[in-house]
Amino acid sequence: MKTLNENQIKLISEKTENILENIGFNVTHKGILRIAREAGANVDEANCRVRIPGNLLRELISKAPSKYCISGIDGKKYEVGGERQLCHSIITDPYIVDYETQSPRRPCLEDVRKHTAIAQNLEHIDIASMMDFPVTDYNDASSSLRALEEHLLHFSKHIYCYAASMEGYNRWEEIARILAQGKDLKKNRIMTVAIAVISPLSISEINCEMLLRACENNFAIIPTICPMAGTTSPYSKLGTLVQMDAENLFLAALTQMINPGNPVLYHVEPSVSDMRTGADLYYTHDKVLWKLASIELGKSYGLPTAAACGGSMSYRYDQQTGAEGLLFMLSAVGSGADIIQGFGSFYNAMGMSAEMQLIQTSWWKASKYLIRGMESSTLEESLESIGRVGPGGNFLADEYTVDMLRSGEFFYDGLYDFSGDFQNDDSMLKKAHKKVVEMTSDIKSPHPENLQEELKCYFSILNKINYRR
Repeated sequence: MKTLNENQIKLISEKTENILENIGFNVTHKGILRIAREAGANVDEANCRVRIPGNLLRELISKAPSKYCISGIDGKKYEVGGERQLCHSIITDPYIVDYETQSPRRPCLEDVRKHTAIAQNLEHIDIASMMDFPVTDYNDASSSLRALEEHLLHFSKHIYCYAASMEGYNRWEEIARILAQGKDLKKNRIMTVAIAVISPLSISEINCEMLLRACENNFAIIPTICPMAGTTSPYSKLGTLVQMDAENLFLAALTQMINPGNPVLYHVEPSVSDMRTGADLYYTHDKVLWKLASIELGKSYGLPTAAACGGSMSYRYDQQTGAEGLLFMLSAVGSGADIIQGFGSFYNAMGMSAEMQLIQTSWWKASKYLIRGMESSTLEESLESIGRVGPGGNFLADEYTVDMLRSGEFFYDGLYDFSGDFQNDDSMLKKAHKKVVEMTSDIKSPHPENLQEELKCYFSILNKINYRR
């Protein structure tokens, strides 16, 4: 699945270099300004502006690895940029689309527990991220912490850190050391750190400080780059694409200035500003084009890439959500991105559900099947089968049919309704809910008891500190 041709990629890269060399980036962190100057960038300290000459930019980007390893809390290794696409699940959002009412509500602790258990038990999910968002069970300052504790107690794969403050980042680093159980963080890399860029072309002092700290531990970096066409980026698809390319490459270059060879992903999440209402439209069809184009750009620089798996503008489990969801998933899988992001997300990226984690898994399987296409390896045996059966026969009992029954030759998934029975109301949603109940009926921590106790002790101390405040 291609969106840009070679000439377009070359043109966009040239425009990106022009932006970073002549317009530059706003950076307010004095330490980063010094590092950029020492690396050869043109630094205007009075105006907090960093400009990177094109030749220096290319040199810095070449230092970023095209593939790298991350670890799960359980010690399992994953290669980013390898042959296998990795998958990431979200755990909570500002809203949960409730199965019983099929309407959005605020998350509770049980949601966190269920969504984590599903991410833990789905074989294709390798990574998860926990939004710093309170749960309705608690009304005090401990609410977000209790949700995070519940998540970490039931998840043993790789974790993303999305910190909104230095206090939050420090907490994540402490948690990573607990989860590492004495292992070297630099070598095991159990955590990837998200660093936000403020569109257009700015990075805050806090995010600069987080970047420095993350690079100290050689944590992989995933950019949070979310330009909104018409408000924080040009009101055009191509203009927004060029801007977010510049924002991606600046962060990648800055990472290499700080710690040459530090892993960094190429990743963007653009949206469109609705000029009629002022709303931010996150999962529009335009994003499919941006997604495909961004992966092509990232790969042209030799950087590992990530793309959002799906989503829809609606919270309803209806035709629109189904059409948008499979379209997004198909483009994500077909893009060749190294990490497929955000299983469970829909409702304009403001909501999720346990059922959607499983429904999108079915869409992921369907997309992988469709992208695979047809293989010629079965042709000769098929012809032999035709020869054995001959005119007027049937293939039901032919040995080739028996051999191929469980080969995966034809698409099947348990959440799809293949019955064709108009009286059957066992919809994909109902099937997904039944599976949610099965998967979450007996949730147990995958961690050894000593690690569970360390986590509980750590969060108990944090909650006591918050109570005193």
